[in-house]
Amino acid sequence: MADCGEGPTTTLVGKVYDPAGANPLYNVQVYIPKLEPGEELPPLADTTVDGVACETCASVVVNPLRSAITNEKGEFTLENVPVDKNVPVVIQVGKWRRKFEIEVKNACDENKVSDRTLKLPRNGSEGDMPQIAVSTGGCDALECLLRGIGVDDNEFVQGHGGSGHVHVFKGELGEMGAPAQSFWNDAEQLKKYDMVLLSCECGENLPNKGGSAQGARGSMYDYLNAGGRVFATHFHYSWFRYSPSYDFRQIASWGSSDSSSGDYNVNMDFPNGDMLARWLVETGGSSTLGKVPLTDATGSITRVNSPATTWISRPSAPKFLSFNTPVDVPEDEQCGRAVFSDVHVTGNGGPSSISGCSISAGGLSGQQKALEFLFFDLSSCVQKIEDPPTPPTK
Repeated sequence: MADCGEGPTTTLVGKVYDPAGANPLYNVQVYIPKLEPGEELPPLADTTVDGVACETCASVVVNPLRSAITNEKGEFTLENVPVDKNVPVVIQVGKWRRKFEIEVKNACDENKVSDRTLKLPRNGSEGDMPQIAVSTGGCDALECLLRGIGVDDNEFVQGHGGSGHVHVFKGELGEMGAPAQSFWNDAEQLKKYDMVLLSCECGENLPNKGGSAQGARGSMYDYLNAGGRVFATHFHYSWFRYSPSYDFRQIASWGSSDSSSGDYNVNMDFPNGDMLARWLVETGGSSTLGKVPLTDATGSITRVNSPATTWISRPSAPKFLSFNTPVDVPEDEQCGRAVFSDVHVTGNGGPSSISGCSISAGGLSGQQKALEFLFFDLSSCVQKIEDPPTPPTK
């Protein structure tokens, strides 16, 4: 470290973007790991081998020398950094991780990383990515949201296995993927994935989720309690509404509600909700702080119940909720998260191949930008909803 006396320290400032390099990202961990020259980052746990695990915010970060968290503009500042030609800098959200070598040459002064240098990985060659299972459906296309945030087409593979990180399964009326029942009927198959994305199937379709036996819904409950993450849209409320566990059934009051197009309210009463509202203005997803325009909302909820949190709503018409799991343990022991969205990505089914998505990399609408923020929030480490994120320290 340079000896700067009582003057300004050597700082590194920059901005972190999504894989497409289009939108800055909030709550990205940025840190300089304590590595020997030439030493690589240790591998992250392989979910396909070891299964999903209960991980804390500290457990996925490598012994940081200096650390920061990005703000709603994607900006960060690392203080008192080493002066060197190749300073290792890591950007990370959950299992999205990428390492850069950055030159820091201005001792006791500011060093700025060139804009759009620091992007999350588009593919496994650029860095680490979570293992994601996504089901297709006749009325939504979450797979196309992933393409829109910048995930390379060659990362999408049909069903289990393969070298890609996004495993596509065919839900009811879906056009692409292996049968969804092959992974959601079995908790052990579910646990091979860090995240599960469930695209609306145009109906509840309970027979393909275990029917009256509730086997698949029980598997999803077990998966979430083990540390899994689930992003479910519209009729996939069936995983919660008809869960074998009261914990899940009671998170919302289910029923028809306002689904008209127009501005909806962003809940700014908790830290990440406040940042969502500000981030939407920053990225052009909204022109008014605290509002988000929705054009393809649906109406399945009339009220959100504790311990779930509302993110986007109108009176008696919540549109996005989240809750941490297991529900019945102390907050500091929770490590899974479920989100339910009454907001579609596309409002229609996806194509028969990923290249046919109507959303190109970086081409997100305001509504889709809100879902991008919520997707990366789901990717991040689980913490108490009322606490602002803090930089990793160990």
